[in-house]
Amino acid sequence: MDRVLALTAVAALVAVFVVWGRLLAARRLRRLRAVPVTELWAALDGEPDGRPTVVAFSTPSCIACRSAQRPALVALEELAGGQVRVLHVDAAARPDVARAFGVLTVPATTVLDERGAVLAANQGFATAETLAGQLGLRLAPRPA
Repeated sequence: MDRVLALTAVAALVAVFVVWGRLLAARRLRRLRAVPVTELWAALDGEPDGRPTVVAFSTPSCIACRSAQRPALVALEELAGGQVRVLHVDAAARPDVARAFGVLTVPATTVLDERGAVLAANQGFATAETLAGQLGLRLAPRPA
């Protein structure tokens, strides 16, 4: 009986943290969407080019950035066939840009529409399929 109570308490605690994390992420996304598009692009020293854009944040010491996120971004670019633009930002070298985009950890990605407005923000690794879905792209299946 003690084990059941302990497991129930742990499960409830995990559920609370999951819900809290999702609420925090939703709040962060709302704040990011409230930032004027011109401010985000000014931080990037760029401007929209008419394509949806993924802004990918990493650092030189981030293993997950090199081993997981970068290959996912390459796959997205290949599968999208030029329909999407990917901008890579070194968060260590450009902390002002990371701060403007609300980046708390790397890897992180922010998905922008063709006008440069925020569609989605991911703290942590995001697959090519996740990013494509956030962009509203229908990707052709990979050849076997």
